[in-house]
This record gives sequence, structure tokens and C-alpha cells, in this order.
Amino acid sequence: MKFKLFILFFTFSVIKILATGQEPDRIIINNKEYKLLNNPLEKYFTDHPEHHPIYGSKNTIKKEGKEETIFIGSTSNHRGYIATFKIENNLLSLVDIKIQNPTSDEYEYISVFKKTFGDRKIVLNYTGILIIPIGKMLEAANFGYASLYDKYHLITIQNDNIIKEKELDKDGFMDFKVRQFMDFKKTEEYKTEVKNYYEDWNTSKEWDLSRKNTRGMSKKEIAQLKKKYELPPNEDYIDNYLFVVSNPDFVITNY
Repeated sequence: MKFKLFILFFTFSVIKILATGQEPDRIIINNKEYKLLNNPLEKYFTDHPEHHPIYGSKNTIKKEGKEETIFIGSTSNHRGYIATFKIENNLLSLVDIKIQNPTSDEYEYISVFKKTFGDRKIVLNYTGILIIPIGKMLEAANFGYASLYDKYHLITIQNDNIIKEKELDKDGFMDFKVRQFMDFKKTEEYKTEVKNYYEDWNTSKEWDLSRKNTRGMSKKEIAQLKKKYELPPNEDYIDNYLFVVSNPDFVITNY
């Protein structure tokens, strides 16, 4: 319980001062569209990078008679795309994918599903737990998908097939998230995340304390900066940070 309460405090204090909230993917269930707090295509694009609508081989446009590579992204959509999924006959499928219109100055999204995939039937081979908010927002958080709702619909998918689904209230959802994170800590992916965190921390330390960066600072300011990097972050801090920013949907935890 202590770990859970600390996470909740950390979550809703840190997320308000860090990065931008993310534009979610969508999912259609019984002809109704919902926000989806997962990104099932990320694993697919890892296995099939040539199909990525931003970084793949087909992300080009004609400009002055020449083909130029598209690079579209924003702080509110690091993926660069919005995917729409559908659940029908207990099967998860991809029905659309959109990117920002590269030829328009307006903030609008256009479908590139046909251009990216043609007439092929896409097999996602997705296994994970989908998180769909279906209730009222209780706490808005400008960080990833960390806003808190009073009701959620969880769906466990195995190779694109539904094997379990259940609705949870806020307390049940937070209990699930903590248990899922504890299971995540047992994975190799968690070890990689921790390793990457320390590498990023050391890179930041090297730059922040460099002569180039501290030039013009007062002795007091430099002393404060050195104190900040006196000790590396401990496991509790990193765990709470990863709890906020990671999305271990591949970790199948009971709920």
C-alpha cells in the first residue's frame, strides 16, 4: 500500500510539470468509438518498419516534381500517427491510420491506410491488455496517457483474439496498474528501461556540469547544480518515474 500511495502522489505531481499529453489511438466497439490508452501498432512497426507511415519506405510526397521524405511529428503525438482499431467477432483489427497532412498548414489528419497497406489484410499478432477509459475524467494530466478516469474497460488480447474483458472502477484500475508494474519489474524490458534511464542521467550530468554549460553561472548556481548530481537517482525514484511513463501492455496481469 505504501508503494501504491507513493506512486499516486508521484504520478499526479510530476506529470503536471513534465511533457505533453499524447493524442491517443482509437478503438471501435459495437459501433462506438473510444480513446485507447495503448498503441498496439508500435510492436507491429518494430517487426515491420517498412510499413511505418512516418519512418517507412512510402512516406514521400511530390514537391516541385521531386519526391521528398515526410517527417511529421508534434509534442502531442510522438508516434506521428493516429491508428483506429475495431473489435468485431472477438477479433482485434486495424481499420485506419492517419497522419498530419504534410501539404497543409492546418492541424489536420488524413488517412494513409490505403497508401501504407494497400489491399492487404493486416495481421497484427498483438498480445497485451488494452485499456479503454469509459467513464468521467477525474484528474487531467498533461503527460502521456496518465489522466485518471472513474471507469475503465480492460480487454486482454492474445494474437489478436479476445480472451478476457472486464470493467474496473478507479480503485480497481489503480490496483491493476500497480500489480502490472510489479510484474513488469521481473522482465528484461524493465532492466533495459532502467539502464537507459541511468545512461540518460549520466549524459545530462556530463552536459549540465560541463564548462560550456556553466560558463557565466555564479559559484552558488554551480554548487547547486553539483548538489543536484551528487547522488544518482535511487530505485524508488526510477520505479515511480517508469510507472508514469512506461506502458507495459505486453505484461499479462490478472484483473
